[in-house]
Amino acid sequence: GRLANTQRRGISGAAECARAMAMQEPLLSTGPSRRASNRAAARQRGCFGPRCAAVTGIAAAFVLFAAGFVLGVTRNYYCSASALEGVEVPYGGEIIPAKVTLVERKHFFQFSKLVDVYDEDGEYVGYFYDINLFFVMRFGFSDGAGRVWFEARYASFLSRFKPILEYNLQRCDADGRTSELFELKEDWWAESWFCIYHCNRFFDLGKRETTRHIREGLLPPSDFPHNALARVVFDSRLTPTFRGKLTGTVERGGVGFRHSWWMQVLDSSTHKPLAMAKQRFVTGDSNADFDVLSRWNLTMTSEKVALPNWVISFLSVMDDIEEAYA
Repeated sequence: GRLANTQRRGISGAAECARAMAMQEPLLSTGPSRRASNRAAARQRGCFGPRCAAVTGIAAAFVLFAAGFVLGVTRNYYCSASALEGVEVPYGGEIIPAKVTLVERKHFFQFSKLVDVYDEDGEYVGYFYDINLFFVMRFGFSDGAGRVWFEARYASFLSRFKPILEYNLQRCDADGRTSELFELKEDWWAESWFCIYHCNRFFDLGKRETTRHIREGLLPPSDFPHNALARVVFDSRLTPTFRGKLTGTVERGGVGFRHSWWMQVLDSSTHKPLAMAKQRFVTGDSNADFDVLSRWNLTMTSEKVALPNWVISFLSVMDDIEEAYA
């Protein structure tokens, strides 16, 4: 009897000792519930281990690739007053002549929208370009030598998220970019919101004097556009188009529809026409994959004293630029 009691006391003492050691060193337990709780605690503290390191590495590589890609594509498309120093401004200071044809250019692979400009004699003047990557937006005009003469930029950071267009237009050369800043704003409330066969768009174009190259703020000025000089009117009709395709089969036999626009620029005070432009469509060659291409014929009148040719040319090419992202 005494031996049994002694054995029971020994077993009880060993159990007490084991419980005490478990309380002092809880991490010695390797059961499933303990491992699960340890993993949960690690997740609360942060992401560790080879799997998390791989995810972080992939994210960092993507950010570096995106930054390098944007810089690589846009490196030749930006305002530079030094690049224009000592260069005579083309066409008597107007940059672009009064009568031009705008010719949309497409290739199999291109990261920017391109529209070539020709004068009335068929001589090459330069090209409009547009790059819209992530938050980077560049929309401007370059001459045949690759010199950028003016740019359009969003009027503010929030302008890129609005359903209307708000642009600042400014020349890149030192004299031009420290004098006149043109401001363009779409009059969304006057437009036909639900249209199929016949649509219209309206813009107000203003001008203010400046002594610096404008920078993008959070919001445009409260009086944007300042001192409106012109009313820009776009009207359209639905037009059938035809395209082919080298890179695959075409849908609906290549027949499609697109709005063909005509534009008028009117003086805000006298309502006299300052410029007129009309759009038509052609089917491109094999270099353009037989895609539908836009053509604009633009003519400016002698009444356009306050508006330079380059601003009116920019107005004509807006539809072609937007069509690329529609």
